[in-house]
Amino acid sequence: MFSPKSFRQALCILARLCLCLYLSVVVARYLNNRNYSDNIGRALVKIHAAARFGIDANQLTAMLLDGNRAKLQELLDRNAGIYALVITDCTEVEDACGGQKILFETSPSLLRNREIRADDLINYPYVVLRRSSSSILDILKHQAKGEGGKGTIIGRVYSISTIPTFAEDYRLWMKDPFQNDELWRRYLITMTTCLSGGLGFWILMELFLKIRRIERKNARQREQDLLRDADIFLRQFEAKERQLEEEERRSHSQFEAYIGRIRELERKLQNVDDYRRSAETIIRELEDEKAQQSVTFRAELERTNLQKQALQAEFEKYRKDPRKDRPGASTALEMAINPQFANSFEKRVFTAIASSSTCQKGDWNVVTNFDVAIGKSGSQFVDCMVISRDCLIVVEAKNYSGRIVAEGDPENTAWLCHSADGTTVEVKSAWGTNPYHQVREYTMSLMNLVKRGRWKLSLYGVIVFPEGTDIGALAEKIGKFYRVTTFDRLVGLLGNLDAEARRANTFTKRPSPEQVENLIRGK
Repeated sequence: MFSPKSFRQALCILARLCLCLYLSVVVARYLNNRNYSDNIGRALVKIHAAARFGIDANQLTAMLLDGNRAKLQELLDRNAGIYALVITDCTEVEDACGGQKILFETSPSLLRNREIRADDLINYPYVVLRRSSSSILDILKHQAKGEGGKGTIIGRVYSISTIPTFAEDYRLWMKDPFQNDELWRRYLITMTTCLSGGLGFWILMELFLKIRRIERKNARQREQDLLRDADIFLRQFEAKERQLEEEERRSHSQFEAYIGRIRELERKLQNVDDYRRSAETIIRELEDEKAQQSVTFRAELERTNLQKQALQAEFEKYRKDPRKDRPGASTALEMAINPQFANSFEKRVFTAIASSSTCQKGDWNVVTNFDVAIGKSGSQFVDCMVISRDCLIVVEAKNYSGRIVAEGDPENTAWLCHSADGTTVEVKSAWGTNPYHQVREYTMSLMNLVKRGRWKLSLYGVIVFPEGTDIGALAEKIGKFYRVTTFDRLVGLLGNLDAEARRANTFTKRPSPEQVENLIRGK
């Protein structure tokens, strides 16, 4: 049995198919109308070319009187298939001629699915055929009767058009579409082509809609997974909060019991000074330890409460976001579920990139704490990495404020930070002599991961300092692929590097950011 949802989907698919086929039939009718007009135009040109074969009434009269039937039939049929001729025995002057009989007619093959009947000839134009006369008496006689002296009427020639209208011709073709007729064959080819095209368009449209349905289903599944994880972590935070409160209550009760016992002991030994001083010392130490533990518990409880509130806020923000089915929309929620930053400046850098419009639209993916040293003896965790369709950018955050200078060449000497208070410290790096060595080593390690794919991707390294830091003594651009900047200019610099990589990869097939991330993760 079909479910109601499946039945509705089948009805929608059938409706779209009927619409495509209907539009195909409409287009085919329009094109066949053009084919009909072209065919009629060629026929008219043929008539003009064959005008020298025109039929003269005197010729017909002479042949009719001579009884030359074969020559007369040949002359009637010589009309390019555009009109048919019928000769009757009518000798009346009036238009209506009852009881007339057909003596000769054009070949019946010229009139498609039509039969010429004498009663219907009144609806067609005609020419009177007269016997020529040289007698003066006959001429005067006919002039007296108003016949113009042209001779005795011996018959009529009716002209019947064999060109049907397009609507008539189209209806006849639809009754027998496979008849051996040049124009009708063109009708059939045009209709078949349009129906094939409409069916092909319907198949492509259904394929596209199916892909979109799969994408929406995956987005909903991803949303459900994130919401489930967020709910689990919320429950864990609440359980931890209750556990800390219970431990604090238990510790408080235990210390109160100890202090009560010691006070009781103090009352028993109140006449002994040494014991009293010892008891007071013990009480003071226990009270200090109790206060210290209480402060620790409170701080841990407050931190847990703040984490819980932050997770709840990100959870509500994600749930109400209308663009949550786009790639990258769940980054902030994932960050709240799994804290992953060594210091607040790294978190600020990640948040600024993740909240940029480019990342929100899904053109960038941003990851943190990614080990690029796959296959090496040690680990190389990047602070932040931006992934686009055309490039990967390693971002190294250095939380040093002041004036940054190099002891010599910025590429090969240590970097120093002169703070506003007059102190000078060396800018630390996890690898090499300075941050440039570190980001370059991470970028070269990342290149080994990129080589596993079939796409050409540009790699860049960026060292970012807090806003207000003076980096004028350093080269903002180190080589072709490395940059030094401040926090307030970071997102704009990332956009420029992405645009530069895009120009370099023009006219090549590009992967999505998700495909690039799967590549470097080895999926």
